Amino acid sequence: MEERLDAVRNLERIRTLMERAGRFSHLSAAAAFVAGGLAAGGAALSWALGVDFNRPSDAPRLAFVWGAVLILAIVEGLGFTIADARRRGDIFWGPLTRQVAVAMLPAFFIGATVTLYGLRMGRLDLLPPFWTLAHGASLMALGLFAGRRIQAIGLLFLLAGAASLFAWNDQGLRTMLVAFGGGHVLLGVLIAWKPRASVD
Repeated sequence: MEERLDAVRNLERIRTLMERAGRFSHLSAAAAFVAGGLAAGGAALSWALGVDFNRPSDAPRLAFVWGAVLILAIVEGLGFTIADARRRGDIFWGPLTRQVAVAMLPAFFIGATVTLYGLRMGRLDLLPPFWTLAHGASLMALGLFAGRRIQAIGLLFLLAGAASLFAWNDQGLRTMLVAFGGGHVLLGVLIAWKPRASVD
């Protein structure tokens, strides 16, 4: 009987280790907070410049502002992720990270495609809703490896994107501020709520 209990405990340990090995745990609350701050800064700068997603003539300045926000967010996100992997003694670009990247790639491709279409056709009003939808889809994919909390934020982005598209697509800057600013702050709070290795 004692041997059987030991075998069950060993199986539980093995299952736990396998689950941890398949979980992407290098998420950084700090990176999410910084991303939220960058989005808020992008919205504030857009307002200060007097540019808006409802005016096709503002496309060059909007592309500059939000292109800079995107690049800075990617760089800081990668920086925090690599730093976390090194702190844990893990390999950053390992098989799991590659799987995560492949899973998120379609959403980024859709976002890039809609961006080019919107800029080319002068439909800047489509950009905030579709950026929000694409980011929500990427977070849903990430959540398959990082836990249900990440997927919950992804679902909020999807709902916000759909609402923005159908109900208030003339409020692009507010959508960017609320979705990407507030959404990333909420994401950071959820990541920091429990140890990253057990975000679920």
